[in-house]
Amino acid sequence: MKTIPELDDKGLRQSLWAATAEPAPDCPPLVEDIKTDVLIVGGGFAGLSAALHLAEKGTDVTVLEAVEPGWGASGRNGGQVISGLKDDLSGLDKQFSPEQIDRMKIFAGTTADMPFDLIERHGISCDAVRAGWIQGAHGPAAADQMRLKAERLASNGGDVAYLDAEDVARLTGSTWYHGAFLDKRGGTLQPLSYARGLARAAMTAGAKIYGNSLVSSLVREEGYWCAKTEAGSVCRAGKVLLCTNGYSDLADLVPEITRSVVPFYSYQLATEPLSDNLRKSILPEGHGASETRRVLSYFRLDAEGRFLMGARGAIDGSLRDNAFDLARERLAQLFPLLKDEPLSYFWNGRVAITTDHLPRLFEPAPGLHAALGWNGRGVAMTSAMGPVLADWLTGKSGKDLPIPVTTVRPIPFHGLRLVAAQAIVGWKNFQDNWERKGTP
Repeated sequence: MKTIPELDDKGLRQSLWAATAEPAPDCPPLVEDIKTDVLIVGGGFAGLSAALHLAEKGTDVTVLEAVEPGWGASGRNGGQVISGLKDDLSGLDKQFSPEQIDRMKIFAGTTADMPFDLIERHGISCDAVRAGWIQGAHGPAAADQMRLKAERLASNGGDVAYLDAEDVARLTGSTWYHGAFLDKRGGTLQPLSYARGLARAAMTAGAKIYGNSLVSSLVREEGYWCAKTEAGSVCRAGKVLLCTNGYSDLADLVPEITRSVVPFYSYQLATEPLSDNLRKSILPEGHGASETRRVLSYFRLDAEGRFLMGARGAIDGSLRDNAFDLARERLAQLFPLLKDEPLSYFWNGRVAITTDHLPRLFEPAPGLHAALGWNGRGVAMTSAMGPVLADWLTGKSGKDLPIPVTTVRPIPFHGLRLVAAQAIVGWKNFQDNWERKGTP
């Protein structure tokens, strides 16, 4: 059995979210042999939302989580609720039918509703604020694209707008951007508290959740699935749902699925609560924010007024001090007033990237399902996928889902991903700088 990497554990433990989260629910390890109708491997947002909606349907569902609910990307991310997909759906007409593309567009436009609905319905305490999300444009061409995007979505009923440079500066406190896309449907929350709240809601509905239960093997026997952990097993499961995303390699239960995404580490740092004077000028209305740079930054305030900055870091996931240099650099670049603020929290987590920036739904064997590849849009998308996955696992055809079920296609030369990632990041940095060239 694989051991949980210590660095990944610290990546959560030394985070702002671990320091300020609501208490964790009691999810003891599995120490016996049990049966279930549906087994979910992975207790992040996707697995927990699916478990909640399955339990509400009356399905006997069990979740096995390697450490604790929210331990992976779900409890480490920036806590920004962002509607939609990473990229638009243009150019996909050869891959998907017009009906499938329409379903994806409609679904993507509503994903931000689900986390806020779940929070309200289940009384989840997670500092949720629906103030909107800003995507700043790093150059003139990007600003033009943001304007067109806002016009297109607004014409189809989206609650979005374009911001000129002056409005971006007023709403973010940074004068660096040329314009921005404002999505009023978005917001922010405390991600680890949200994950723990989802776990409680699922357990209240009847789901069984076991922590510290890394799955060591998954085999099909006599028409059923059997998963084994260090001290127990879940057998005679009619269906299995893998929701391991960027941490799929911890057990590597289905290698071709592990190799279908590329895990990147995202790094974050946070200050202590800002002074009242600074809070009046930096994100004064509580927006979450990101940008159009390919090697992007993202930032927000937490409920106590701490400023968080996220960016790329070390390719290997190391938590050494210089791994946070880009996040420090972006903080000083975008918010000069904050460059001397003491930094108190440093952490990281894995984002699972797909080659086309679309999520993946797979069914590689009878009764074996997988959902992963959220491309940095996990809070909203995975929450909204919960009822979709529940429908899929209780008989709805994959042809009728808003995200198409596709064939597993491992990424070529996946073992060289660290070397390739360094080259890709370097090239993307060059493109960003070139597009920014000649501007202040």
